[in-house]
Amino acid sequence: MNKHLSFFLCLAFCISCTSNQENGDTSDQSIDSDIQYAERFDVKYQDGIKLITIDKPWQGSKEPLQYLLYTDSIPPKYLNDPSLIKIKTPVQTIVSNLTTQLALMDELGVTDRLTGFAQTQFIYSSEILERVEQGRVKEVGPDGSLDIESILDLNPDIILAFSSGTENRQLEKLKELGMNVVMNAGYMETSLLGRFEWIKFLGHLTGKEEKAKEVFDQKVMIYDSLKRLALGREQPTVITGTLYGGTWFMPAGENYGANIISAAGGDYLWKEDQSSGWLSMDFESVFEKGYNADYWIGVASYKSLEQLRKADERYAEFEAFKNGNVYSYMARVNEEGANDYFESGNVNPEKLLADHIKIMHPELLPDYELYYYMKLE
Repeated sequence: MNKHLSFFLCLAFCISCTSNQENGDTSDQSIDSDIQYAERFDVKYQDGIKLITIDKPWQGSKEPLQYLLYTDSIPPKYLNDPSLIKIKTPVQTIVSNLTTQLALMDELGVTDRLTGFAQTQFIYSSEILERVEQGRVKEVGPDGSLDIESILDLNPDIILAFSSGTENRQLEKLKELGMNVVMNAGYMETSLLGRFEWIKFLGHLTGKEEKAKEVFDQKVMIYDSLKRLALGREQPTVITGTLYGGTWFMPAGENYGANIISAAGGDYLWKEDQSSGWLSMDFESVFEKGYNADYWIGVASYKSLEQLRKADERYAEFEAFKNGNVYSYMARVNEEGANDYFESGNVNPEKLLADHIKIMHPELLPDYELYYYMKLE
């Protein structure tokens, strides 16, 4: 491990050991949450229960969702409120259709509670793959084609789910059949730390809220320390993305993908854009502005410069290609093709930031080896 990261980890550990240890039972308190970076959910403690509100459960949704988490009983004033989804915690069995949830479970030490997953070929975690082999985690079908009967047979305490667009009819059917469907909207957060803070949501569901807070605080400390390390450096110019179906997709200026480039001391060429989603551009527009960029970071699933060139000869005209400064996030892919970048990337913001610093300012982390990213040769 790089000496800088070792120092930050030790510092975080020391602070966590000397900090005030809380009980974790906030049932008798009436306080607001400590959510710092996430914008899509919030937590309130009152009347011996927790109320978690997700303001936008999926892209384009109009109404928020509100979950009432209780441990023993539901206060009478909430019993007949149909707007609340009532969940007894800590939950002990979970079905999920989202790979990032697997990494969050691993961080909290609750992977043994996973009993079903959408498509197991997309799992990178060796521990969970072993549970799949043992028959302890069942495949329940892809998003949009969930096997409702299999899920009913598993009878999980909750179904952790996400929807990238409109309401999912199958999830609605599971709700009608009495299943507790818990939506995760972390993918809509505009910052890496906001995405990672959803570990607190899972912590509340599983009774691991203190563990979630500890893990989150430690990684934020490392992330902030790395960010300070890159301050004041000359900023190389950066482009990202590739063509897909004739359209070049790249992060907008307020997107988490743009923010991490800036945090690592880079000059993202579309940083002036004020939106937080994704930009859709043609090749000519990207080339006109980015042909002379110093670095090209994030070229989808390409593993070599030649593979990239074969996909489109025009890619070879970028200066970053000519200089060999092209990087993809394919460093951690298992034999089945599952990519850990999509599983644990959001859970390790400090590693993603360290990777970007190593790429653009290698002198700052001389002994660090890239974790998620790889240089195309």
